[in-house]
Amino acid sequence: MIMKRKIKKIISEHPLFAILILAGIVRGLFLLYYYYDEQWDQLLVDSLFHNYWAQSIANGNIIGQEAFFRAPFYIYLLAGLYAVFGNSIFIARIFGFLIGISSVYVTGRIALRLFGKKTAIFAALIHAVYPIAIYFESELLVDSLLTFLVELSILCFLYAMKSKTTKWFALTGLILGLAAITKPTILALVPIYIIWLFMNNRNLLKSFSHSIILIGSLLIIIMPVTVRNLLVADDFVLISSSGGINFYIGNNASADGSSASMPPPLGHNWQIKDINYIAEHETGRELKASEISDFWFKKGIDWITSNKLDFLKLYLHKLYLCFNNLEISNNRDLRIFFDNNPILKSIPVNYALILALVSVAVFFLIVRRELNGQILFVTVIILSYLLIISLFFINARFRLPVVPLLIIIASYGFINLLNIDKRTKSLKLHSIALIVGIGIFVLSYSAPPQTGSINISGGLFNQGNYYLYKGDYEKAINLYKHLLKSNSRFPDANLNLGVAYLRQGNDDSAEYYFRRETELFPDRADGYLNIASLHLINGRHLLSLEYADSALSLKPYHTEAIIIKMRNLAVLYDTLGLQKTIKQALISTSEKSRIWLEAGLIYSNWQMYDLAIDYLRTALTAVAVAAETDDRAFTYSGLTGRQLSRKIKARAAYQLGFIYGVRNDLIRSIVMSNLALSNDSSIAEAYVNLINGYRLSGKTDSARYVSQIALDKFPDHRTIQAISSTLK
Repeated sequence: MIMKRKIKKIISEHPLFAILILAGIVRGLFLLYYYYDEQWDQLLVDSLFHNYWAQSIANGNIIGQEAFFRAPFYIYLLAGLYAVFGNSIFIARIFGFLIGISSVYVTGRIALRLFGKKTAIFAALIHAVYPIAIYFESELLVDSLLTFLVELSILCFLYAMKSKTTKWFALTGLILGLAAITKPTILALVPIYIIWLFMNNRNLLKSFSHSIILIGSLLIIIMPVTVRNLLVADDFVLISSSGGINFYIGNNASADGSSASMPPPLGHNWQIKDINYIAEHETGRELKASEISDFWFKKGIDWITSNKLDFLKLYLHKLYLCFNNLEISNNRDLRIFFDNNPILKSIPVNYALILALVSVAVFFLIVRRELNGQILFVTVIILSYLLIISLFFINARFRLPVVPLLIIIASYGFINLLNIDKRTKSLKLHSIALIVGIGIFVLSYSAPPQTGSINISGGLFNQGNYYLYKGDYEKAINLYKHLLKSNSRFPDANLNLGVAYLRQGNDDSAEYYFRRETELFPDRADGYLNIASLHLINGRHLLSLEYADSALSLKPYHTEAIIIKMRNLAVLYDTLGLQKTIKQALISTSEKSRIWLEAGLIYSNWQMYDLAIDYLRTALTAVAVAAETDDRAFTYSGLTGRQLSRKIKARAAYQLGFIYGVRNDLIRSIVMSNLALSNDSSIAEAYVNLINGYRLSGKTDSARYVSQIALDKFPDHRTIQAISSTLK
């Protein structure tokens, strides 16, 4: 009984603390259920990229190699966790929940500042259990951190405007700086803080000094990122270089306002190397990251100025999506995920309800003339943010940073609806407010055309790709077929369905779906590439060469198509064709190390060892693709850029070890075989080279030692068994 009374006392005296405990319990239950869900380790697209990049930093790649394509703050925080706790999705999700719970606390504090204790308690409570917030906190995405930082900057600014003290303006600037290096879009809100600062202080000198402190504090955070970009890439990129392409994605003839798709033929599977190649090809010169961003930004502006009416329609559509109840999926099908999660599904709070209560609040604030400067500031931040992101494209996570602010205003509306008395005037006001709220709810709840189905297809596609990568081909096939039933023209769905059949050994079905892809999308290269691969596997080299050329006519920098072509030319012993292909490839593709390796292997097989050595030694010098711009890290492609680089070096070193062994250059053979195994210990033939090198050079003990290691790793390898038996 005493304990019960103590708990009641704590709750009554510190209700916000009790709500934070509730927030932790709800998230703990969600995490427990999610942990046993098959989607637990299905990191998709952006989450997958963030996870890989953070691992790379944690493993020592702290500075990086290129200008940031994405803003770095969240990823470096994640990397710090990985450095301490190891690469753990569980820890990453816990971190997200801690950020979310902190955000709930800040929601309560802002609401207390604006509207009082009752509103603060209700706002914190709604935020604590708001389903979409809980979901995004569990994903390895920047948006929950951004939400927390935006809220915290607002709270600090409200304190600053009240106290007029330097420390609060400095703190506001520092937090805005952290928000900017989480997502640079936030910089567009900084002028609002400055304008408000001047509007609410008649002392111009003080306003000026406070604004300098705020901006200076912001720059203290941003400048190290800018300087790092300048030193690493010799390129003035303020924070990241993705702004231009994101602007173009939201403003082109094919834009739908809700997906990150490029115009055909690139579609939703565009890569950084695609946008780089197009920009450089159209300008006719090599470009830096900032110039590539400027190129795409200009293309977006050009489309807007040439299609003003279409732009206006698209922009209004995106604004409508900002206020629609539909939680637009980005990388995962949110509708299916929520339906299958009892924690999220059971909480009866949605975006339309919040907007309805916001409209009620606005009605009461205007009628009762309670709209003060602080409330107006928060309202302007909300509207400005939504107006800004509508210049790009809209989905559930991009509007997340203003959701807690909307919850605060909605909570005020709810509290006022409850405070009704029997006076005629009060009843009339409440009736009007209720009608307004119901009207807004109905408007928000109406589903926008097509948007839902487009993003559901994307979620199914990403899930299918995950199971394809994991080798669960039946599940992948079922997901792709389910997708195609609802959206028969979804790019790459037929393609990947064909890949799943090919890996099952069903060549006929694979070829059918590859051809289906080329029929639907004749201007996309990958369908032709996969048909070329199928013909190569089955020894139809002239046909394979024809389809590889078709792929390259559409995408001259397509490394896989170049390699398929080289392998066909190797079998056909077309030396001139191979030389020409290599020369063109080294101009067009950014993955030169793969071309060097392939050329070295072909010339080695042709016993043209001098040429082979030149290419293979060049492949050894190749630098891995920068983790911060690695296209492979966005997909389940099997190997990231750094992993692929090690594989290339291992294969090149092994082949050099073989060639030097053939030439009886045993010292170099031993060195190269050891280098191969240090990069990839799964190459059994490198052990064979190394054992032979030691044996023939008279180092029998070393040969025995290596042969024992090799036997332990490859007990059924006949060549290793045979060599080892001669050493006993």
